Amino acid sequence: MATDSLTLDRIDRQILHALQIAPRAPFARIATALEVSEQTVARRFQRMRTHGVVRVTALPEPTHQPSTASWTLRIGCRPGSAAGLADALARRSDTAWVSIGAGGAEVSCQANIDDTRGVTDGLLYHLPRASSVLTFSAHQMLHRFAGRGEIDWISRGTPLSDEQQRTLSEGTLTPSGGNATITPDDHRLIGALSRDGRAGWATLAEASGLTQRQAANRIAELIVSGAVFFHVDVAHEVIGLRSVAALWFTVAPADLASVGARLADHLEIAFAGAMTGQTNIMASALCASPAELYRYITTKVAAIDGVRTVETVPQLTRVKQAFFLLENGRLRDPA
Repeated sequence: MATDSLTLDRIDRQILHALQIAPRAPFARIATALEVSEQTVARRFQRMRTHGVVRVTALPEPTHQPSTASWTLRIGCRPGSAAGLADALARRSDTAWVSIGAGGAEVSCQANIDDTRGVTDGLLYHLPRASSVLTFSAHQMLHRFAGRGEIDWISRGTPLSDEQQRTLSEGTLTPSGGNATITPDDHRLIGALSRDGRAGWATLAEASGLTQRQAANRIAELIVSGAVFFHVDVAHEVIGLRSVAALWFTVAPADLASVGARLADHLEIAFAGAMTGQTNIMASALCASPAELYRYITTKVAAIDGVRTVETVPQLTRVKQAFFLLENGRLRDPA
């Protein structure tokens, strides 16, 4: 992976925004929306991918897997042990969003836990017993709030117009109902998409043992039912977002849905979910600086009725994103 400096211009950022809106949109459609050539889009995307700026992946929606639950783990560590623990967690296939925060004293991550495994056979049992762990809390995600923030956070200063966004959205599948659930036969297909969410149908057919038409139809069924969703990993620091924080909210039960929906629409929020525990909403905030994070909390967050408390935990080092590892602030494929 290239590690030299890379400067992104307006077109690069608009391509990244386009991918957030339609992760598998053909380069030709992105080019039409941006009024540039298809070759320009393809070349710039490949350049950003080579430099570890962007990866597209597909992930199973935990709420559509009856035996799998998504948990956010907060792990207080012994001095000097956070980096080693974070690296070990990041290399697991069942973790995502691994970060070192709270001045290097806390590791946090998302873990997909298989409920069919025995009580003493899993991460939630073994991790608290590790010698480097001082404190441990686990919070199950009950609901992921969908909003404009998770798509538009990358568009600051270079937003696409409503017309451009409509062009990109044409033909893009979204969850709209259906009862398809992930089966063991889907694992190879989803595995291939998790490595490259923009992989062509020929590649997906070869990986899954299906025909191209069968692969396309099955992916469409899973997307429409909400069992699978596409995600765009972007190296935050490269686009100038150097102040990342986990926000833990305490909200009255009657306000949980409305507060979550408001947060999810904020440009600064890339993720918001309802969680178990005393702090019942967790959100990931992306800002350019601590000053911008402060302004966000004291203005937009302060204006939301129903927020009782908020704990802000700066994420000093991101070790892993949704699927891809980070090295020197750049994305790299798993070994």
